[in-house]
Amino acid sequence: MENEKKQLNVRVGARTHELLTARAKRRGVTIQAYVSGIVESEVDPQRDAFVSGLVDDMTDLLGEFEETFEAGKR
Repeated sequence: MENEKKQLNVRVGARTHELLTARAKRRGVTIQAYVSGIVESEVDPQRDAFVSGLVDDMTDLLGEFEETFEAGKR
């Protein structure tokens, strides 16, 4: 099944955990989502290229959305 997820437990040092936490927070995602994205992009570069393109497209659309709809009135 393509969408089936498998659990992976990883232990990292305290400093690495701090850095991961900060980066995940900057991106607005959980540490789990951030690390999962790193691992998936490392083992599947085609997926990474697709997701990067998708993020770029969504970022552009967000700008258009914010220009069209006034904050607080969405």
